Amino acid sequence: MKLKSQSPSIVLSRFAKSALALAVLAMSFAACKDDDNPNPDGGGDGGGTEKAFIPAKDKSYTYKITDSEGSTGDMITKIVSTKDSAGMDVHTISNFIRENEEEKTFMSKAYAKGGTTTNELPYPVAIKEMVNAINDVAYISEMKVTGFPQFQYLENNGKVNSPLTFKGDPIRLLLELEIPAGDEGSVLGKLEARMTHKNGKAVAEESITTPAGEFKCTKWEYSYEVYTKFETEVTEPEITTELVNVTLWTAPGVGVVKTIEKGEESTSTTELRKIE
Repeated sequence: MKLKSQSPSIVLSRFAKSALALAVLAMSFAACKDDDNPNPDGGGDGGGTEKAFIPAKDKSYTYKITDSEGSTGDMITKIVSTKDSAGMDVHTISNFIRENEEEKTFMSKAYAKGGTTTNELPYPVAIKEMVNAINDVAYISEMKVTGFPQFQYLENNGKVNSPLTFKGDPIRLLLELEIPAGDEGSVLGKLEARMTHKNGKAVAEESITTPAGEFKCTKWEYSYEVYTKFETEVTEPEITTELVNVTLWTAPGVGVVKTIEKGEESTSTTELRKIE
């Protein structure tokens, strides 16, 4: 029995990886702290003044997304609401992404306590859109998603060796599929995708320049691993594992200035272009 699609494993795995990668992007840009008046220079005294890696509530931040395969996109990040929770400000952040003629919005939450910023990523819209895309090539008979919410912690001090850590089980997608196979009906398939974050740290304090200006930044490094396994009743399992290394620059009073995600096959760069 031949499959109607030339390589459904590539198509389906790409959908899963894209959804997980966008989830990581959304969490990175959630970084904020409960400080309404951040000092962009972190106090400037070099003596442990706490920095606030937070986008201003009354501004929007436009980013350019490019990758090594030639595709481009834009993202607009802004705080859309702030609510008090037991005396602590909890910020809701919108990340509107336009890429390859598609539009999507990710919502996330962030708050700070005890000198640590916590970014919370709920079940992302990327997973729902992945399901819609897969339904174009296969019928999903069963789906299971675990690992949400995810939490990212950054030490507000932002000095070299300050930790960047994650909390939560690996994000795991498990799909039972019915894949069209021409006149002969369909074959049963299974797709498993798993993302595991690896802790990182601040590796430098440096100034970088983007079209939005020059920024004094903390440079962070961390990584995540994406595992995919695809199999059908008529094919052997196809397994791939990819480690993606992330470099993240954050500035007090701004939030994220630039990110570079480098995988085994491609590199994606997101850079701040405009503040308004």
